[in-house]
Amino acid sequence: MTLQWSIGIDMGGTFIDVVACSSHGELRSLKHPREDGHLVQPILQAVQRMLDESGIEPAQVARIVHGSTVVTNLLLEQNDGPIAVITNAGMRDVLALARQDRRDLYTPAVRPPTPERRLFPAALRFEIAARVDAQGTEIEPLQREQITALAHRIAAEGVRAVAVCLLFSHLRPAHEQQVREWLLQAEPQLMVSLSAEVDPKPREFERFLATAFDAYSKPLVQQYLRQLGDALATRGLPAPALMRSEGGIAPWQDAAQRPIGLAMSGPCAALQGVAASLPDGDTAQVVMSIDVGGTSTDIGILEAGRPLFTDTLLCGELALRLRCADVESLSLGGGSLASVNAGGGLRLGPRSQGASPGPAAYGLGGTHATLTDALLLLDRLPRQLSGGVVLDVALAQAAIERDIAQPLGIPAHDAARAIVATAATAMAESVKMRAFQRNIHPADCVLVAAGGGGAQHVAEVAELAGVSQVRVIAHAGVVAALGLLASPPTQTVEKACALALDSESLSTLVALRDALQPATACAAIRWSLEIVLKGQGSPVEVAWSPDDDLPTLQARFAARYEALRGQMPAGAEAVVGLLRGVFEQDVPTPGVQAHHLRPDPALWAGCAPEGLGPQALFAATTTVWVPAGWQWRLEADGSLWLSQCTPGATA
Repeated sequence: MTLQWSIGIDMGGTFIDVVACSSHGELRSLKHPREDGHLVQPILQAVQRMLDESGIEPAQVARIVHGSTVVTNLLLEQNDGPIAVITNAGMRDVLALARQDRRDLYTPAVRPPTPERRLFPAALRFEIAARVDAQGTEIEPLQREQITALAHRIAAEGVRAVAVCLLFSHLRPAHEQQVREWLLQAEPQLMVSLSAEVDPKPREFERFLATAFDAYSKPLVQQYLRQLGDALATRGLPAPALMRSEGGIAPWQDAAQRPIGLAMSGPCAALQGVAASLPDGDTAQVVMSIDVGGTSTDIGILEAGRPLFTDTLLCGELALRLRCADVESLSLGGGSLASVNAGGGLRLGPRSQGASPGPAAYGLGGTHATLTDALLLLDRLPRQLSGGVVLDVALAQAAIERDIAQPLGIPAHDAARAIVATAATAMAESVKMRAFQRNIHPADCVLVAAGGGGAQHVAEVAELAGVSQVRVIAHAGVVAALGLLASPPTQTVEKACALALDSESLSTLVALRDALQPATACAAIRWSLEIVLKGQGSPVEVAWSPDDDLPTLQARFAARYEALRGQMPAGAEAVVGLLRGVFEQDVPTPGVQAHHLRPDPALWAGCAPEGLGPQALFAATTTVWVPAGWQWRLEADGSLWLSQCTPGATA
C-alpha cells in the first residue's frame, strides 16, 4: 500500500502545533513559534517544516485538518468592522437591551451588555414589514422593494456582512431565506447569516446575538480560509478540513458558511486528543483535563471516554448560546503578566504578553514578568523550549525583581514561587468548581495534563483540588493537533419543539426523529432531548435511545435533573424543547488510531522511568514538574503516572 500521511495543525496564541500520522502507523510532531499578526504564512512555514523534517512529499499527504483561534480572537478583541442587522418592526433594539443580567451587583457603572455600539450600531439595525406568529404562521408578508432598497443602502455604507434575525424563524425559516435571496440578487457581494440556520431555537435575544457574531466573523474567516486553501493547493497539498466547537470536522467551505461554529474549536480538539490517548482503564472514570497554553488554561471533562458538551460558550465577558465542548477557560497561561496592585497584593493575568513580544525570557522585547519567567527562574523549564525558543534566565530574573520582588520586599526566587502558587491556586479552584457543577467529586477523577504547560502545574493543582490520580499523556504538548486527526466528520441537527413528556408526544418525537435521519450511512448516531420543567428556563440534556420507552426516559431525566439541580419539585410538568441528533462518520484514513499511540522512547529520552520529586522532567513536547512529596512512573502505554508518595518513601 502506498504510504499516505494526514497532518493536523493547531494554531494557538504562542505556538503552532503540527502532528502527522501515516498509514503505516508512524507519528511525528513538532511545535513551531507563531509570528504575531500573521495568519496564513506561519501555518505554511510549520507545514513545510514538518514535510522537510519527516521526508514527506506533498503527494503523500491525503488530508489536512486545521484548528484555529481566529474566531475566538475576533470575539475577544471585537475590533473588526461593523455589520448590519435586519429584523422585524419593533425589534431593532433587542441586541442592545439584551437580558439585563448583572454579573456584579456592586459595580457602580454597568457596562453595556453587548458591544452593539461598535459592532452592530443602531444606524445599521433595520426593521422590515413582515411577521410570523408564535405558531409559525405568516401574518404579514415580506415586501421585496423594501429588502432591495435595504441591500443597496447597506452596500453604500461599506458594510460587508448582514445578520437576518426575524421573530420565530426557527418555526418558519422561509421568511429569512427569502430575505437572503433578495439581498444577494440586489448586492451579490454581501455575506448573509440567517438566525434560522445559525441557532434555530426559541428566545430571540440569544438567537439574534449568535447570528450577529456569525455575520461579524464571516468576512475575515472566509478570506483567511480561502487564502489558506489556495496556498495549500499551490504547494500540491489538499484543502483543509476544520475542527468545529460542537465536535467533529467539516470541509472548510462548509465551516466557513457558519464561522461562529469554529469558536473554541481548539479546546474541543484537545479533549478529542485526550480521549484518543487515554488507556482503556481511564475511560471508565470521569476524567478532567487541564490544558495550559501561552495565554489561557482550559479545564475540560470527559465521561465514558467522551467529551461533555454545553450550549453556552463563554469567551471573555461574552456569553453566546452555541454548542461547544464544556470547557472553562481561564485568562491564565505562560505569558500572563504578574504584577503587584495598589494594596500590595500579587496579581496574575488576565493581561498577557502573548506570542509577541512574549515573556521577558524570550528576549524579543518583552520586559514584564510572566508565569514563564517565574518557572524558568525556579529551574522548572529548560533553556530551550520545543520549537527552538531560547530562554534567558537573566532577563527573567530582572523582570521579576523589578515587577514583583522589589514591590513586595522579598527575594526574586520567593517572588517566582508566589507567582507559580497563584497560578496553581486559580487552576485548582476552577477544577473544583467544574467538578462540583457536574455533581462530581474531584477525588473520584483522574486529572490529565495537556498542552505545553499542563504538566508543569498538574501535580500542584491536583494536590490543592483533592485529586489523587494524575496522568501526563505521551503527546501532551501537541494534544490538540493530535485530536484533530482523531476526530470524525460530524453533522449536528436540531429541531425546536414544545411537547409535554407524555406518551402522545413521544410518538410525535419519534416522527420528528425519523424525518431528521441522515441520508447516508453513519458510523454512530446519538440522539438527545433538551427537557425543562414548565416554568423554568434552563433545560437539561438527556440521552435518548431508539428503544427507550416513556418510563425509561422520565427516569433518566429525573436522575439527571437531581444530579445537576437537586430535588425535583413534586408534580412538575416536563416539556421537551429540543431534539438533537449527532451523526458521526468514520475517522478518515489515515487517522490517529491505537497503533499510532504506541510507546515512543524518544518522547521521554533522558528521563528516568521512575523517581521522586522535586524534579523537572524535560520531554520532547512538554515539561513536567514533579513536586516534593510526589513520585512519577513511566507506564507501559507511554504516559507518565504521578501520585503522592507514601510516608517514608525514598529515592
